[in-house]
Amino acid sequence: MYYAININEYRQDDIPSLKRLWMETFGDAPELVDRFFELLPSMGTGLVAEADGELLGAAYLLDAELWSPEKPPVKLGYIYAVAVEPSARNCGIGAKLISACERYCWENGIEICTTLPAEESLYAWYERVGGFQTATRCLYETVLPSDSAAEITPLFADEYAFKRADILRDNNYVNLNYGYMLFQEALCKRYGGGLFGCKGGIACGYVDNGVLLVKEVLNDSPEFIPALCSKLGAKSALVRRPDRYGAPFIAAYEAKALPRDTVWGLALD
Repeated sequence: MYYAININEYRQDDIPSLKRLWMETFGDAPELVDRFFELLPSMGTGLVAEADGELLGAAYLLDAELWSPEKPPVKLGYIYAVAVEPSARNCGIGAKLISACERYCWENGIEICTTLPAEESLYAWYERVGGFQTATRCLYETVLPSDSAAEITPLFADEYAFKRADILRDNNYVNLNYGYMLFQEALCKRYGGGLFGCKGGIACGYVDNGVLLVKEVLNDSPEFIPALCSKLGAKSALVRRPDRYGAPFIAAYEAKALPRDTVWGLALD
């Protein structure tokens, strides 16, 4: 079916429809979706696809920066939660939303446009519709729980962000704004996890079907993740670590602008 699509930034009166589309597409809890839209003005913006006054799709473009040693920060946009109404899928609306996000970046001085494909096969789709290439990679490691007495401290979003910036100051890394960190905290806590510290290290993750999914761990001691796994009642942990020769993790338009050794970690996946 052909739709005469118009794509614009979201308006306040779009929010009820955007929340419904989000929950129908991704299945997230209403309170988590409410928190996202509460924080969205501080995180970035949303683009909506409409035809004849009907909202058919949406994508969100979140603000971040690439920080590198002895270089000024570079503005970065992260495309998140692309969703299309089931009745309007396979009509090119998703591709148009991606293109609109890229165009928004270039028109607003955002030099790097990135996304995290939901599955590896989508890297080819992003490359086809938007010229995206794999920019960063990671390795996954399985860790079992232990009865270590390591002291683990829950962290607030601002505490985690401060420690993260200090640990990564000599690296290429993606610096995330405070609203983004607050939503990351809400997401992880909603699913039985959170933001944690242990002996100068930090970790962020949540529990899914008994497995602790560690989105980021930095400067960790050997006992940190096994002890965290035990603390959260998980049967094992799957730890994601940056590795330039690992599996694709982040796709970026004109990927040369995003060094392969960039530490990302906290993508909203």
